[in-house]
Amino acid sequence: MQSLAKRLISDKLFFNSAVIFFFVMIGNFFNYLFQISMSRSLSVADYGTLNSLLSLLIITGVPAGALIIFSAKNISTNLAINDVSGVKKFIKHTLARTFLYDCLLLLIFFICIPFLMEFMKVNFYLYYVMVGMAIFLIFPYSFILGGLQGSRMYLSLGLLSSISSVIRFILAVILVYAGLNVIGALLSGVISPVIIILVAVIILFSYLKHKQVAGETKHGTIDVRYDKENGLKQGTPYFIFIFFILFFFTFFTNIDLIVVKHFFPTYEVGIYSVADILGKIILYFPAAIVLVVFPEVSHAHATNSNTKHLLLKAIFVTFLMCSFLEMFYILFPDKIISFLMGVKYITSAPLLTLYGLSMFPFAFINIFINYFMAINNSKILISMFLFSIMEVGLFYLFHNSLKEIIIFIMITGWLVLFTLSFYAFHEEFALFFNFNKGKPILKTK
Repeated sequence: MQSLAKRLISDKLFFNSAVIFFFVMIGNFFNYLFQISMSRSLSVADYGTLNSLLSLLIITGVPAGALIIFSAKNISTNLAINDVSGVKKFIKHTLARTFLYDCLLLLIFFICIPFLMEFMKVNFYLYYVMVGMAIFLIFPYSFILGGLQGSRMYLSLGLLSSISSVIRFILAVILVYAGLNVIGALLSGVISPVIIILVAVIILFSYLKHKQVAGETKHGTIDVRYDKENGLKQGTPYFIFIFFILFFFTFFTNIDLIVVKHFFPTYEVGIYSVADILGKIILYFPAAIVLVVFPEVSHAHATNSNTKHLLLKAIFVTFLMCSFLEMFYILFPDKIISFLMGVKYITSAPLLTLYGLSMFPFAFINIFINYFMAINNSKILISMFLFSIMEVGLFYLFHNSLKEIIIFIMITGWLVLFTLSFYAFHEEFALFFNFNKGKPILKTK
């Protein structure tokens, strides 16, 4: 046991994941305190409205998720060759461009508000103003946190992420208690990013200044690899690639709540929201693994090192974590809901068990897509596009019950997971099997 403990502590992926996991759990704890407090403070209808608006924020904020990866990838690659000045130029240049694109996206969002009002059946204009402000802030917020991730400053990244959740929770409770209701809950998500952005900028540039002063800006010390076979560089093509990857993943896991808001009564939307929020814990529970896997794989890939062992470690740890959590959803769904969200949501218990199972494959998909983004492999895009069309088609053809919606999420998730697994390990499959006249023969030597 002592030998195993030493090996785990000395393993960078495990140790850094443990650090991030600690802070992610703190952040998730306050995120779910936010949800619990909102579910108890708001009516069932208002709670459903809040979460449908938050899902809208998540989907429209997909470019921000792409910006995190884009920032982390570029900074990680530049730091791999000890080019600190290149990192500083990249940050300043990209932040300026981000502001311009941010303004353009905000303009498009406000133009689309009348359509959103009609589709989502939420007609209070100020709600969408709050969402628009959050969308505007999420881009610089994501870029700076991506810089911390790419710099492998895991302690600062975890600490600031968790503090952001704490600030949002406290502000939401105060504002909702003051009578602002849904507006207060949304406004808390506008204020907290501003604070974190200011602190993160100071930390990141202090770190880079320290590295430059320490004389770590020598070039040519490491053989850096770019993916000529995939035709991706660290500029605009790479950003477009990760944008679509994250868009499809976010689409898979968030479009359901918007569809439910469109097809089902407001009360049922509130019931479904509880299963959605609690069920997604399985998706976000191994988030610490994802945050560490990307920069570690990216760094290893840039220096021509092996990356598959990092992927396998991440898959194994994710399986253990998600399996442990799903057992509780299967055995005690009613107790979990009544304790956390209140007895008024108890009819959501059967949905919770099913929704947790539907998120199980997506936890692994999250690992795979971050791996593919780290190694610049864009071959999975077409498959994810086709599966996203399939998911929407199933929702619109079959939406007789809430359970039916969740089942189609689950079917989509497993199909995507099997496809990504094949893309990742097709070389290993080819080595394991010899193909003779179209028939697989087990390789014995």
